[in-house]
Amino acid sequence: MALTLDWGVIETAFVVATALLGFLIGWKYMAIWTVGVFFATQIASRLGPKLMELINALLGAAVQFFAIMVGKPEGSIPSPTIVISDANVPMATGLFFLFLISIAAWVSRALGNNINVGLLGKTMGAIFGGLGTILILSEVSNYYQQYVALGGRDPLAGTLHLAIPALTIGGQSGAPNWAGLGTIAIALFVLSLVVYTIWRVVRTVL
Repeated sequence: MALTLDWGVIETAFVVATALLGFLIGWKYMAIWTVGVFFATQIASRLGPKLMELINALLGAAVQFFAIMVGKPEGSIPSPTIVISDANVPMATGLFFLFLISIAAWVSRALGNNINVGLLGKTMGAIFGGLGTILILSEVSNYYQQYVALGGRDPLAGTLHLAIPALTIGGQSGAPNWAGLGTIAIALFVLSLVVYTIWRVVRTVL
């Protein structure tokens, strides 16, 4: 018996699981995390194409620092270099993006708390969690599709498909556009944060 896994089901499971986590821990953790996710998308999109140069520059600085520490002349130790082909740039950028996401999670855990969150705060945590995950999925899907379009190996072909499940709305079907959903997620996140902030201010005044 063959078991076919639908990528859309897996993506939905991630969204639901993160929303549930947000409901359990509250909006403070998840709001900080979602803000971190947003900035991670911006940083990855700008540094991704220059990731090879950035890594080689850091390696060069580290080697020269080591040379100074051991008392050798500057430049006496050759610096290693990393070569990332054009076809692998999207995949490397995606891995860099996931690294930034882990940093965002660490920061949210360090700065957030669930003191006096309340039911509305838990609900907002669920919303933030779901929106942040949709934004992550949109970025990862884009990087993967760019990688495949540039000739990269597609190990998910025939088993797990990005943006494959058909959606039927008004009699028409089509693959979900995760990039579009990511944009909507950003807009909804900002709107939710503004509305919730206003509600907190009004509640404090009243």
